[in-house]
Amino acid sequence: MTSITDIRRAPHPTFHASRSPVICLHCSGSSGRQWQAYPNLLAAARVIAPDLLGSGTQGHWLGEHDVSLADEVAALEPVLDRAGAAVHLVGHSYGGAVALAVAMRWPERVEGLYLFEPVRFALLDNPGDRSAWNEITGVGQAIAAFARSGHLHASAEIFVDYWSGSGTWAALPPARREAVAARMPKVRAEFGALFADDTLPSQYASLPMPVHLFHGTSSPWPARRVVELLAAACGNARVTCVEGTSHMGPIEQPARFAALLAPLLDGVGAEAWSVQAA
Repeated sequence: MTSITDIRRAPHPTFHASRSPVICLHCSGSSGRQWQAYPNLLAAARVIAPDLLGSGTQGHWLGEHDVSLADEVAALEPVLDRAGAAVHLVGHSYGGAVALAVAMRWPERVEGLYLFEPVRFALLDNPGDRSAWNEITGVGQAIAAFARSGHLHASAEIFVDYWSGSGTWAALPPARREAVAARMPKVRAEFGALFADDTLPSQYASLPMPVHLFHGTSSPWPARRVVELLAAACGNARVTCVEGTSHMGPIEQPARFAALLAPLLDGVGAEAWSVQAA
């Protein structure tokens, strides 16, 4: 069963049980703990932060085993059942890609989507975006080659430096490098799931809920381009460019991302949400 970190705050005078829960899905190489600051930033929210397959308390991913977005969705069904109501889905990177799959599988269970650079890379597989597609598939293939051959640190260095900038891996403490390296078999599988995604652009237009997309200004071009393509495909999407942030914005600047989420959640729910100062 999927492990769930239910990080609702301690009793708060403005909490109402009827308010829709907020399920936050983490990025590749991370776990539900990446959202641990958000209950204190989104006052009165019931934040549920599950570990995706092979992440956090789910244990290490096994070598060559593959995964699909459908597998991730199926594993999240108990999380949605536990939430007990339609939910707001917040997703970062791979978590955003999974959130879209959940919304397409069970649209009636999703009040709104709030996605920071959801990496639906298959959208780039078209003649007009060949450069972006070649860039990200090249990164994914290099990560996979090193992971499959057991060179997990080399795989992790490519992964970390691509998303966070050259030299980031070298600057990490040894314990952190070991932790990231251990997750690379699952990261490899996630890239495979994203490249194998066969969702047609036209299918995104069927999403009935509000779709809010965010991107940083210094993120790799493929991630920013996916946001543009998703916005065009959805038809009902709102795009927010977050100045001065990168692909890791929700982790590096949680107070800022929470401040962007709060009024949007307020627009879906019946009562005001507030953001506490960092």
